[in-house]
Amino acid sequence: MAETSKASVGTAELGFLLDPTVEQLVLALLSRIDVHFFVEAVLVIVIGYLLFQKRYKPLQGTEGLTEGEIDELCEQWTPDPLVTKEAMESVVKRSERVVTSHQGCRVIINGKESINFASFDFLNMLNEESIKDECEQTIRKYGVGSCGPRGFYGTIDVHLDLERELADFYGAEGGIIYSYDAATASSIIPAFLKRGDLVIRDEAISYSLQAGIDLSRAYVKEFRHNDMADLESILEIVKQADAKNQKPLNRRFIVVEGLYQNTGMICPLQEVVELAKQYKFRVLLDESMALGTLGETGKGSLEHWGIPASDITIRCGSMSNSLASIGGFAVADGPIIAHQRLSSTGYVFSASLPPFNATAAIAALRIIRQDKERISKLRENSTLAHEVLRDMTLNLDKNACDTLWLMGDEISPVKHLHLQQGKGTRQADDETLQKICDVVLDEFNVSLVVADYSPLQKIAPRPSIRITINSAQTREDIEKCAAAIGEAARKVFARAA
Repeated sequence: MAETSKASVGTAELGFLLDPTVEQLVLALLSRIDVHFFVEAVLVIVIGYLLFQKRYKPLQGTEGLTEGEIDELCEQWTPDPLVTKEAMESVVKRSERVVTSHQGCRVIINGKESINFASFDFLNMLNEESIKDECEQTIRKYGVGSCGPRGFYGTIDVHLDLERELADFYGAEGGIIYSYDAATASSIIPAFLKRGDLVIRDEAISYSLQAGIDLSRAYVKEFRHNDMADLESILEIVKQADAKNQKPLNRRFIVVEGLYQNTGMICPLQEVVELAKQYKFRVLLDESMALGTLGETGKGSLEHWGIPASDITIRCGSMSNSLASIGGFAVADGPIIAHQRLSSTGYVFSASLPPFNATAAIAALRIIRQDKERISKLRENSTLAHEVLRDMTLNLDKNACDTLWLMGDEISPVKHLHLQQGKGTRQADDETLQKICDVVLDEFNVSLVVADYSPLQKIAPRPSIRITINSAQTREDIEKCAAAIGEAARKVFARAA
């Protein structure tokens, strides 16, 4: 009986194979289908669809044009302008100010000597004869440029000397220099951050930092300027999201400036570091404005707050301010510096810093170490400027169409004067402040500047007159500057009334 059953089953199977029905074929196919078969079938269908697509044809009505008609259409076509009319109208036209002397606390502009409150030369290094002499010797030895990136015969011994000097000055394992300060942060940040990483930044950071973060494509959150409660609330939200979603590990940075160029305010770095430790974030600190201005010996924010170097992952900055040079730098642990030499675009692809600029920075660092009087004098001048500028704003007529208010920390060498009410648009405010600067220069021989911001900057600060203090300025210079701004503001506001 069993043999009969086996024979019948075998016959049935054989019958199916020899003469299957449609139903049997479908069932057999479905019983053997799997993911690979499904994917392959979809790909075959898509390829077939693309192969049998009709070729692109121009729009109806354009066939059969004569060459003359085509030429006429080409002549009538007008391309869109690279710069739109709206963009041109938003640009504030500034009168050209031509400098015909060396930069310093005194400068000749348009043929007249004026007191300079527009330069970032905080420690009056540009007037230092010893720096000029050393630069001259370097030019005679190396020439004026390198004409090659650091990795292609662009590394000169003075570059290595400067990197060692910077690392020693800041108490770091290693240092690296860049040939352009505005490209320093925008080269460093993308070297360590990528899509999927997280950056929490102060809303008042400079454009170069913003550009670097944007290039990294990391996820960005901003906290209100110097508002540690807002920073902590954002960090707490991130922590809760991590616990809920169990996301993969990523790199996380808090990005701040030791002294903010856009506001003149000092960062509460102690609180930032404490929060970074608590929530397991790294800190990237820009010391462009703090170098030579904060700390007893001018070493910046860490010295000012008494914070160990190990608490900051990366410190970067500009050499165009207190070091009488150009270019930028970074100091950090050895592996972080070594990674930049391979992955940082500004270092790998840009021609290296001209040798005499490296010499100027080395000489300026030496002076900062030896001459503490410059730093204390700068702080004294900054405090005096804060007092007289504050008194000037308080003495302006409150019934006028507008008035000024002062922003910046007391010991900061960077001050900002904003319109209290404003004119309703950024362009109108900028024009009003520029008129004040023009009167101050033309009638009182004091040079000031309205702070400029890139149109690409996502969050640009309010228009302001930026006032920078120099260690060589006298009490009379500072008092004259405040009085000149007050008188010019009264004239401009009276005309606008």
